[in-house]
Amino acid sequence: MGVNLSQRSGSASQHGPDSDPYDRAKKALKDEWISGLTGVFLALFMWGHMLFVSSILTGEQTFDFVANLFENTWLAQITIILITIVFFVHFVTASRKIPGGLRDRKRMMELGKSIKKSRSRWNQDATSDIRLRSHSETTLWIWQVRSGMTILVLGSIHLFIVGTDILQRTLGGAGITALESTNRVGSGLWLLYVVLLVCVEFHAGIGLYRFTVKWWLGKQLALIGKVTRRKTHIVEQVILIFFVLVGIVTLAVLSGLIEPPLESLMAGAWDNSL
Repeated sequence: MGVNLSQRSGSASQHGPDSDPYDRAKKALKDEWISGLTGVFLALFMWGHMLFVSSILTGEQTFDFVANLFENTWLAQITIILITIVFFVHFVTASRKIPGGLRDRKRMMELGKSIKKSRSRWNQDATSDIRLRSHSETTLWIWQVRSGMTILVLGSIHLFIVGTDILQRTLGGAGITALESTNRVGSGLWLLYVVLLVCVEFHAGIGLYRFTVKWWLGKQLALIGKVTRRKTHIVEQVILIFFVLVGIVTLAVLSGLIEPPLESLMAGAWDNSL
């Protein structure tokens, strides 16, 4: 009987939630890959989405043409369902790294403040052998968490708005149109979209930078040669600045502040189609 109890206790200890470091590490690695790959997918989608929305820069007719193309071929309906699922899968798998308790979040805020002040502290003491420098990777991670929480709220609102428009088209309504989009953004939602734009591009840029550094650092790639932190950071900054600028100009057009700056490029094409 004692042998059986020993075998049972041994079996229980092997399969307990805190008894097998290998299983925990395996699950953590799986979650890391899921959150990383879903993040890369969402970042690439958002860049493509931004390019399609920026079609308003060439005029309302181009914007309506793109929207009709996606909605009439059911690409928009399939995409909104897929993106919603991937969006929340990414949040669930990535949120395991977010401090859950109020005390932990306060410590994260204090860490961010201490990192921000660290460079001035060690510079003031030239005689000290300790060199406490700003750790950019930790700072990026803190801001990635902050932007991610903002995206969860504002992104959910945006998914609901776009999903409602697509559902209207599916049921025979107007769907996504340039007129409705400009009225919506111009009525005050521009502020939501400005914050969402900056957070999304910042979060996506940092995420791709961290993913590349984590899994590709030191490897040879055909386009850029050996992957280094500096090269990756430069690419991330260029992409960030480009899409933020495109997004700001696009929102300015949608809010009615400026006319579509590239409308003349497509005017002849639409005249010929008529």
